[in-house]
Amino acid sequence: MYKRILFSTCLTEYCEHIFTFALNMAKENNAKLWIYHGLGRLNLSEDETNEKIEEAQLRVKEAYENKLRDKGLEDYMINVSDGDVVIEITKLARNAKIDAIIMGTATRSPIASGEDIRLGPLGRITTDTILWSPCPVLVVPPALVPGLTRR
Repeated sequence: MYKRILFSTCLTEYCEHIFTFALNMAKENNAKLWIYHGLGRLNLSEDETNEKIEEAQLRVKEAYENKLRDKGLEDYMINVSDGDVVIEITKLARNAKIDAIIMGTATRSPIASGEDIRLGPLGRITTDTILWSPCPVLVVPPALVPGLTRR
């Protein structure tokens, strides 16, 4: 059903579990997997921005390439960009004709991260991606992540 899947990561430990979900889904559907990591607005020179993007691409490769190889998934792309993360996710989803975006909830409470508390546990990035996405957004809840289950 899903032939093009976009996984959005913030490169935290929480995202490793969401990546496993996305990787399994891509493998089961024989889908291409896009891995996206947004740096936010950097406000740096072009050279400094390019350097930050290259560093982030290496971190993404280090975090996920072995798992991709172990699972036998060879059809994937790594995308890193600066700019508004939601705009970049939805633009990539539109341009690549993504069938589903997979992401998690916020990894910090809204108050701790200085965000509006009305966003709730989804967080700004996930909430806005759901609202602006050109395709379905699958949100992996913390209950599916070992150690984060709430009773």
